Amino acid sequence: MLDKALITIKLKLIFLPFLGLSLLTAVVYAVVRWTFDIHLDIWPFNDTIWDLIIPTILSVMVVLIGMRKRVRLLRFKLFEEKSFNVCSFVMIMSLFPALSVSQAYLSKASYHVIDINNVDEVRQYPKQKYFRIADFDINKPAAEVHMTTELSGKYQSHILAYLYVATPFVNAKNIWLAKSFRIEIDNNITEAAKRRQLNRFIEESEHEYKVFDASSIAYFEYIKNSDVKRGYLQATKLLPQPHESEAYMLLGKQGTLSEDANAELLKFIRFFLIGMAICLAMILRVEVDKKP
Repeated sequence: MLDKALITIKLKLIFLPFLGLSLLTAVVYAVVRWTFDIHLDIWPFNDTIWDLIIPTILSVMVVLIGMRKRVRLLRFKLFEEKSFNVCSFVMIMSLFPALSVSQAYLSKASYHVIDINNVDEVRQYPKQKYFRIADFDINKPAAEVHMTTELSGKYQSHILAYLYVATPFVNAKNIWLAKSFRIEIDNNITEAAKRRQLNRFIEESEHEYKVFDASSIAYFEYIKNSDVKRGYLQATKLLPQPHESEAYMLLGKQGTLSEDANAELLKFIRFFLIGMAICLAMILRVEVDKKP
């Protein structure tokens, strides 16, 4: 039989404060980033910092500082003295994905598409991110390629391979069309099997790039400081003569910016609701320490 009084205590004392603090954190973080990164452009941090590191720090701070005393009241019979660590971890992981995804929405909703006549005009809008170019062409034979691999998953069970292709625009000074390909390979298979999959990935990526029609691009996204941009820059560094001007990397996009922004907003809402639902289920499940 449900103890309605205990449920009410759990909601008022733990869940609702966590829900309110999570929403407040998301709003304040969005305002801070919009002000100092997007609007004033005085904190040009790497996107990894904005999208992953800061959301991680904020999630930990909300739980371990803002909710610390309240979380200590929760008791898992299964974990006994480790209840605080388990509950804190669940709450952090309930908040972090939503905070991280919210940055993708902010990055799209804070800009609009700028209409320009040619590629070189991109440099006239250093604080803008999205462009619709009336007249452009790319020099496919001059494309440069860079590939990176990294280990991922528990016990480094998978290999992620990224193939970055930077193609110069015709009649543009050091402005490139960015296109990438990705594959995930099981790290537990034989070395010969890994090489076969990697070679097949390269061949398929080359074919896809050959048949790729740049005229199908609806608009472009300027890739700002990020690990992704670093991959494309590594490709252009293979050129025999360095360019004097900064390299601009433009990512071709389909559809409309508003459609992309709405999709990211829905993703944020979904992640937030799922995270809060998991947190609520945990709070209702565990016991409350009634000791003074």
